[in-house]
Amino acid sequence: MEKRSIKNIGIIVALIAYIFIYKFVVFANFMRYSEMINASFLAIVLAVSIFLLGYRRDKSTILFQNIIKYTAFYIILAGIVIYGAGFAVGFLKNAYSREFLTLFDNIFAPIIIYGLFEFIRYVLIWANKDKKEFVIGFTVVLTLLELVFRIRSIDFGSFEALFRLSATTILPTIVKNAFFSYVCFHVGYKVPILYRMLVDVLYVYIVPIIPDLGEYIHSIVAISLPIIIYMNIYEMIDTKCNKPRPIIKKDSFSFVDLGIGTILVILISLVSGLFPLYMIGIGSTSMAPTINKGDAVILLKVDPNKKVKQGDVIAFTRNDSKKSITVVHRVTEVTNSNGKVVYVTKGDANKSEDVNMVSQSQVRGVVQFRIPLIAYPTIFFNDFVSNWR
Repeated sequence: MEKRSIKNIGIIVALIAYIFIYKFVVFANFMRYSEMINASFLAIVLAVSIFLLGYRRDKSTILFQNIIKYTAFYIILAGIVIYGAGFAVGFLKNAYSREFLTLFDNIFAPIIIYGLFEFIRYVLIWANKDKKEFVIGFTVVLTLLELVFRIRSIDFGSFEALFRLSATTILPTIVKNAFFSYVCFHVGYKVPILYRMLVDVLYVYIVPIIPDLGEYIHSIVAISLPIIIYMNIYEMIDTKCNKPRPIIKKDSFSFVDLGIGTILVILISLVSGLFPLYMIGIGSTSMAPTINKGDAVILLKVDPNKKVKQGDVIAFTRNDSKKSITVVHRVTEVTNSNGKVVYVTKGDANKSEDVNMVSQSQVRGVVQFRIPLIAYPTIFFNDFVSNWR
């Protein structure tokens, strides 16, 4: 094995080791100082990487100038569209304080950490342009490291929570890092840093108001924006590299893309709860055989003042061991308690009714129909993890 490969593997091992150190040591015991510790570690990795692999000065080529113009244009265009939509749905005050010192503290750490991330990516990729397996490996590890920094906790017991985490954090981070590595491979670190500063810092920490579009719409934008920029710069990079372009029929992939995109939008919409219909996964056998473990059900939201009928299958929230869970059971009786409408519920597979009655405010929706086994992979994974806790 050549010396450069050994150096690459050593850096990858160090990054992976820190993922575990951060999760089980820094995050668990030094959360208050985690950003400072993370920045210090990344600075050390950058210094060691430059020492071991060298540093190539980033050149301002015509290709770079065109790509940075396209990137800035589409980021600004996305901002105009998002804030234009905000006039229809309303705005929210940014959660981060506008006071100068607090604002400085909030943005200083992300700027340092994101900047170090992209300089490390640049050094590692440009030292291995002839070894794409290492470029891919470094991209995967940097993506995992960013996810570990961003994700505070994972609720393996909720299909909805896992889907939300995947849609709003995991998938956008994967797409973004893949885009950064692709651009860095061809034109250097300046485009990823521009994207980071405008999208990850300016929009998140500095602007005083943000459109009230919901986390899922923001997630769709976060996933779509790098893909749109990539689609518009690919031809420039492809032409510059003088690669033979494959012959593709005009409509050979458009319908596939449309179908996949439609399915993703429908799934995100159903789980988001933004619309009257939404979907949840079933993790127990209490409603078998009507609804089986691993099925998903489509719920119709119910007005809190509207009564649910006897015989309806409803989803309602219940506190269990200091944790709020969603239960799907059938209404066996509609009655009154202290002048308020309450529901007696029972799982079809259970021998007796539930101990606690359900108030109208607890009802999340009425089941309209089920989709067999669509949630089974997530439920199986949850059960597997729970057995090893």
